[in-house]
Amino acid sequence: MKLTKETQTWLPVGVLVAAVLLLLWRPFTYVTEPGNATVIFNSFTGIQAGRVEKPGVTFITPGIENPITYNVRTKVWQFTDVENAPNRSGAAIGVNTADGQAFKVDVFVALKPNPAVLDVLHSKVGIRYMETVVVPLVRSKVRDVSAGFSSEAYYVKAKRGIMEGQMKEVMNQDMAKTTVNGQSVPLVLIEGIFLGTPQFPEGLKASLEQKQVASITAQTAGVKAQIQEKETTRRLILSQANQKAIELQGQAAAKNAQLADLLFYERLQERITAAKDAGQESPLRVVRVEGDKSTIFLNVESQKVKAAAQQP
Repeated sequence: MKLTKETQTWLPVGVLVAAVLLLLWRPFTYVTEPGNATVIFNSFTGIQAGRVEKPGVTFITPGIENPITYNVRTKVWQFTDVENAPNRSGAAIGVNTADGQAFKVDVFVALKPNPAVLDVLHSKVGIRYMETVVVPLVRSKVRDVSAGFSSEAYYVKAKRGIMEGQMKEVMNQDMAKTTVNGQSVPLVLIEGIFLGTPQFPEGLKASLEQKQVASITAQTAGVKAQIQEKETTRRLILSQANQKAIELQGQAAAKNAQLADLLFYERLQERITAAKDAGQESPLRVVRVEGDKSTIFLNVESQKVKAAAQQP
């Protein structure tokens, strides 16, 4: 069939337009946003093993290579009965404790797909990895660990921390894995487990609260006893220190005649000062005589002083 001259003119234009439309519909590049990673699915060979594209531009073959992007940021998933809770993965988890109690507890799990083996995760599990792998694993391990603790442990911060640590450990141990360079690598990384407020039955809640009150009361009594013991010790030490000071003062007075005189003079001066403050006549008079090697204090009664002063 021979094309007309007009057709020959418009044919290149049509091919160009078709190519532009193809590029717009199936571009040769794909952009992976920050916080994400992309695996490539080939229409003929399936997932391309070992190819995990980091954030940035990726060149692909239109119509053959299909990019599939995963959010690889850490996200906290909630197991709670609150229907509109963000990132809700299911209802609160029912547990049975070592003391035979049964109740529900909210559980929060911080996790992310392992970017290093994202291609394996997609080929073995797929984008619904939360439903198929994570949710059953979390429920199972939370129940297993809770069975080894009493219900009262949920009221004690330290024991809750121990339970959360054990839950995280066993979940990472039993998570689906693959082998990379001879090492076992988990497909999903569990980064933290956090237990919420347990939904205790009213009877159990009242019983545990009474135990907590009794425990706090006992601890308070113990603290008071320690304070009293320390106060008694302090007073004993102070008494011993005062006694020792008196002994040292007496020893020093015995060894030093001048110090004995000064102490005696201080006592006399106190009596004189007290009489003056009361508006009374001084009951005595102190005469200080300095010698070559000692000081002598003479205690002279006030009446005798007056009589001596009136004599010619």
